[in-house]
Amino acid sequence: MKKRHFILKGIITALVLIVLFYTGRWAFFNIFHRQDVVDGMVALRTNVMHSMEDGNDSDIFYVKNVKIKDISDINKYVDSAFGSVDTYRVLVSSGDYLAIQLSFDRSENYYVIRKVLFDEEIPSDKKKALAMYDSYIEFYKTCIKEPMSDFDKEKAAHDYLIKNCVYGFPEEQQDAYDAYGVLVSHKAVCDGYAEAFFMLMTCLDIPCDIVVGTADGDLHAWNQIELDGKWYNIDLTWDDAVPDMGEYVKHTYFNLTDDTLAENHTWEREFYRTCTDTDMNYYVKTFAVFDDFEAYKKGITKQIGRSDVLEAIVYYMDTDRPDLSFLYDSSAIKKLKYLVEDMGEYYVIIVYVNT
Repeated sequence: MKKRHFILKGIITALVLIVLFYTGRWAFFNIFHRQDVVDGMVALRTNVMHSMEDGNDSDIFYVKNVKIKDISDINKYVDSAFGSVDTYRVLVSSGDYLAIQLSFDRSENYYVIRKVLFDEEIPSDKKKALAMYDSYIEFYKTCIKEPMSDFDKEKAAHDYLIKNCVYGFPEEQQDAYDAYGVLVSHKAVCDGYAEAFFMLMTCLDIPCDIVVGTADGDLHAWNQIELDGKWYNIDLTWDDAVPDMGEYVKHTYFNLTDDTLAENHTWEREFYRTCTDTDMNYYVKTFAVFDDFEAYKKGITKQIGRSDVLEAIVYYMDTDRPDLSFLYDSSAIKKLKYLVEDMGEYYVIIVYVNT
């Protein structure tokens, strides 16, 4: 009798589980039918970053064509602009579909941006955010003179950050990877440069992203920026000379196309913007582009006296050590240092005057 009761109880339990399984699957797919399903890791990355930007502490995403192992490593794909994913939980898994819940850890940048754009008070316990906000106000008062074009604002931010930061590690080494390291400690590595530039551009209401990839084979971070509806790559870290040149700033990596940057940078392009335009390249914008070295010699002399750094693109040179002795014909130049950077399809010649 007990055996028969046990068998009957098992059959009933199995039937209940089967009903729950199939009705659960029906309810799950009904949810997907009613919700916007995020298709693939590229789209999930975008949605996660928008959610963090909106100030959410957590969010639920309905996704397909995303592997659970990629969810566990999602911070490799989500940049640190507004924060990072703290924890994740898979709520439902069915075939190619997942329902996942992500909780977020906000960055200090978030509070500064919200204060500047929406006048939301920075919490009193966010000491780093408060210090960065003060740095932003100093930058704005010092460098931004309205009306300025977005290109001029971009250059102002680029030059300000490079002049006021040295590549390296501050006393609190973790700060080197954040905007705080650049804006307050004045020492940082590439992550810090990219975050700080992102923060300034966003506060100025200029669309900007952080890109994570490699440069010369090492892990690296830089930015992409939108000007007049077109996107460009800009790498402040590689524009800040090592050893540090103080007030001397160059612009080799200011608004490059993907193809030019790919000469020494690599990144998973499907996750980022496509940059193909040259209109806002620094040298194009400042009319410092020459077809050959003879044209360069004639044109670069016009820059003497305007800047302590003479920069230009030269498309053809018959040597990688150009003869710049002609510059001493100007009484304004007593001594100089120079750098030639091979960008694949062209060279950039940078002359530091009277260093």
